[in-house]
Amino acid sequence: MIPYRKFSHPGSTFVPGVVQTQKSAVLLLDLDLGELDLGELGGTVVPASETGVVTEPFDQPRDLPPYLLRYPNPWGLGHRRKKGLENLRAAVTRYRNGYGGMSFEGLLGALLRFEERSDTDTTLLVDEIVVRLSGSTAEAAEQLAGVLHELHRRSMPRRRCLQFDRALQRVLFLLRGTASYDLAFACLRSERSLRRWAAYKFYGIRGLDDQARSVLAFQAIRGEIEEPGTASVRFYPGSLIAKDAALVANLDLAVVLKVAPTTEMRKIAIEFAMSSESPATVAAKCEDYPQELVWAVQDGCRSEFLPFIMDMIDDYRDDPYLLHYLLRCVACIGCRDDLEYALHVASAVIDLADAEQ
Repeated sequence: MIPYRKFSHPGSTFVPGVVQTQKSAVLLLDLDLGELDLGELGGTVVPASETGVVTEPFDQPRDLPPYLLRYPNPWGLGHRRKKGLENLRAAVTRYRNGYGGMSFEGLLGALLRFEERSDTDTTLLVDEIVVRLSGSTAEAAEQLAGVLHELHRRSMPRRRCLQFDRALQRVLFLLRGTASYDLAFACLRSERSLRRWAAYKFYGIRGLDDQARSVLAFQAIRGEIEEPGTASVRFYPGSLIAKDAALVANLDLAVVLKVAPTTEMRKIAIEFAMSSESPATVAAKCEDYPQELVWAVQDGCRSEFLPFIMDMIDDYRDDPYLLHYLLRCVACIGCRDDLEYALHVASAVIDLADAEQ
């Protein structure tokens, strides 16, 4: 591989590492030019520290086919070659040493012999299953879920258990159908945390069923919600509860607000409660979550909450951050007099802050 080349010609802007014409630009960064005669291109290669100027007419490169001249990748041909070699090596490994040529039924048979495989072999097998799942039928996904469920019930050595946990985290959320929900529920009740979190991710993507709702409701009531720092917050059990209208309706909103992990999730739960509970009830349960309440009211233009929002204008005048959200909310759901009062309070807060500086 060669370093950057500088190449230019009349009528074009000089760019390091680029062959430019008025019609096209071909990047020569990291391109093996051993067989490419740049003299034939009508240009001159100069040291990287200098600028080359072509004094002869520039013609299209003769040794590059048209499809490469049209190559749109902004990193150019050097990047294309590097990425191509990377993909080529992966493909060779997949089909020579992996399971690329095996039927889906063959993959399931190999998976059933999970305990017999090395770590590397297991990785290649799971890689192939993940690739195949994107184009698989619902029947094939159900068959895979059945095989995984059988492996889940097996007693394995500790290292193989860990390998299977990781496989479930990569595959479970890609499954669909009744058998996949049965497997997810089994993982949800597992003593192994990685399997539980594979189930949480599955439910976060596929949605909860009644079995999962019963387990999550029990966790919420007992205060046993898991919140590790290594998983995406949208798959936290508290997030699953807050995003499920049925669970918010069955659990008390106050309970849901305590387990929901983020402001956004609490706001979503409040929006669900607004459809079934009175404004006074919702406002009372949101006493410790004023920002979430204001956000939900404004997003839904819930004018029935205006009296509570106007009370909050006075209650939170010492919090400019929340007050500015309240002002925006009043502008959305209130009349002109309501907005004038909110502006009066906000202006007084600003004047007092300026005077204290």
